Formats: sequence, C-alpha cells, structure tokens
Amino acid sequence: MERSRMAGDTRGGKARLDEFKEQLVKAARMYAMCQKAGVAEPLDVTAFAVAAFEDLPLRQAIVLVRSNEQSVKDLAWAFGNSSSAQEFEQRVKEIKNLPSDPKPR
Repeated sequence: MERSRMAGDTRGGKARLDEFKEQLVKAARMYAMCQKAGVAEPLDVTAFAVAAFEDLPLRQAIVLVRSNEQSVKDLAWAFGNSSSAQEFEQRVKEIKNLPSDPKPR
C-alpha cells in the first residue's frame, strides 16, 4: 500500500510540474506578444493574462510570473526567434546550454 501511494505521489508531482511548465510557456507567449505590441508593463499584463486564462487568483499569477521572470523572458526570446515548433524547441535547447552567467541578448 505504501508503495502504491508513493507512485501516486510521483505521478501527481509530474502532473504539477507539467502544469507549471505549460503555465510558463503560456506566460512567455503572452510576454512576447506584449513586447511585440510595445506594452508598457509586459510582465504585469502577462500576470493578468495568466490569472484570467489559467483561472488562477491574481496574486498567485503575479507570483508565478515575477518569481520566474527570467524563464518567462528566455522563453519569450525563443518564441520571438522561432518560426516553427521545431525551431522553438531548438531555441529552448540553446537557452539550456547558456553559460551560468549569461550575457544580455
């Protein structure tokens, strides 16, 4: 029984991680759109959009976006520099391979 519960916890953790990744990708897409449109406060608009479309409390969405600001910006860069899903995946791999002290883009 203990083993079964532990396996369930692992699946639940993976599901939460997958949901978190999806939320980050959606936030990055919104951030990229805001940048392209010249929105004055793209992170704030991104947090509002995440709250609305992910049905999250606004405070939780703001924390998600602000505490993962660099990841959102990096993924937005990947969106902005990709013209296909495959190219986006390649850009994400490039981000993962950056040195630990990345230079500004």
